[in-house]
Amino acid sequence: MKKRFLITISILMVTLIAVVYFFFDKPQEEKLTEDYSKHYDFSLISDELRNEEYEKKFIEYQDKLEEAIKDYEEGGLLEESKPNPDFFIEKARYAKYLGQMDWAIEILNGAFDYYGNFSVAWNNLARIYEYKGDYIKANEYYQIIIDTFFEEQFWSLYYNMTKNFMLMNDKSKVEEYYEKYKSFGGVSEEIEEYLAQ
Repeated sequence: MKKRFLITISILMVTLIAVVYFFFDKPQEEKLTEDYSKHYDFSLISDELRNEEYEKKFIEYQDKLEEAIKDYEEGGLLEESKPNPDFFIEKARYAKYLGQMDWAIEILNGAFDYYGNFSVAWNNLARIYEYKGDYIKANEYYQIIIDTFFEEQFWSLYYNMTKNFMLMNDKSKVEEYYEKYKSFGGVSEEIEEYLAQ
C-alpha cells in the first residue's frame, strides 16, 4: 500500500512538472509570424464537432498569440518578451477539442521556434499521437522528455510507453519498458497480466 502511495505521488509530481514546463516537440527551423497569422478554415470541422464556444476560444488564443509574436518581433526579439507559452497550449487544446489534431500538432510544433525544450508541448504531442493511434510517434516524444530532462523526474512516462507497446502488441518492447518502469518502483497488474499470457 505504501509503495502504491509513493507511485501515485510520483506520477502526480511528474504531471505537475510537465504542466509547469508546458508543451513541446523537436525544435523546428525558424518560421515565425507566417504560421501564426494563418487563419484556419472552420468549414473543415465536422458538424458533430462544431462548437461555437470552442471556436471562439480558439480564435481568442490565435489572436493573443499573433499579437504576442508581433510584439516580440517588433520589440527586438528579447528573451523576456517571448510569446506566452500558454497561448500555444491553449490554442492547440481548442483545436483538439474541435477534432483538428493536425492543427494542434502544427500549433504545438510552432512553440519550438521560441522554446527549445518544452516538455508540456512534447507531452501534449505524445497524447495527440496516441489519440491518432500513432504509438511509435507518441513514444518518440515521451523519450525526448526523458532524454532532455531528468529520467528520475519523468520515469512514469515509461508506463505510457509500455502501454503503447501493448497496444502495438510488441511483447518484447513491453518487457523492456516495463523493466525500466519497475526499476523506479512502478507496478502495473494490467501489464503483468499481459506479460504472463
